[in-house]
Amino acid sequence: GLQAYVAMRNDLGYVLVKDIERLRGGVRAVALYNPSDTVCRFSVPLHCLELGGKVRVRDLIRHKMEPAVSDSLCYTLAPHSVRIFRLEGARRLDGPGKYEGEWSYLPCFNDLGRAKGVCYDSCPAASGGMVIRYLGGSPENYAEWDDVYSSEGGSYELTVYYVPGKYRKLELSVNGERYDAGKLATEGTMSSVKVVVRLRPGNNVIRMGSSYCWAPDIDCFTLTKQF
Repeated sequence: GLQAYVAMRNDLGYVLVKDIERLRGGVRAVALYNPSDTVCRFSVPLHCLELGGKVRVRDLIRHKMEPAVSDSLCYTLAPHSVRIFRLEGARRLDGPGKYEGEWSYLPCFNDLGRAKGVCYDSCPAASGGMVIRYLGGSPENYAEWDDVYSSEGGSYELTVYYVPGKYRKLELSVNGERYDAGKLATEGTMSSVKVVVRLRPGNNVIRMGSSYCWAPDIDCFTLTKQF
């Protein structure tokens, strides 16, 4: 019953991934989807799929094994086509390193025509082509990622990528502990802010928002282990 999510956009296509057999196991289902009118060339780094080492590849539509890979999954797809694979890695990595805004849960999301309600919206400058827009303005209007995984926990540098704007503030918390994002940029196409946070072993909950004013439009965030 797990929903697949868009791990990345490649050329004009989409890479979707989900766990199968067991959560956080070494086996994942991956779909390469080309909805465009032109040929799409996919080159998907395995770390974006959270798999490491030698990875076995089985084509689930053609019912046959493909050559194993250890760096990237590379295929060329015709217009309006899809390929679906079962990938079995030698090891499961902690996480993708980058978490897109469109992966988050928005408790105040309302798709019934409410004006300026928090939503996922198109943004060509964003890494996945989308941002979280109209975030903040009240404590309950936040974005939450509840499966940010770390096998060992510890100190991480969290970098938030956002669209600058005037009178914006970003409140950030990890497992209920608040961190100060500091002063944000007010001009430009895209900017970023870095905060050192602490993760616990296992799944972590990261929230972003702003209690009393708009938060910036969120593109994504990355996590880098501090040594």
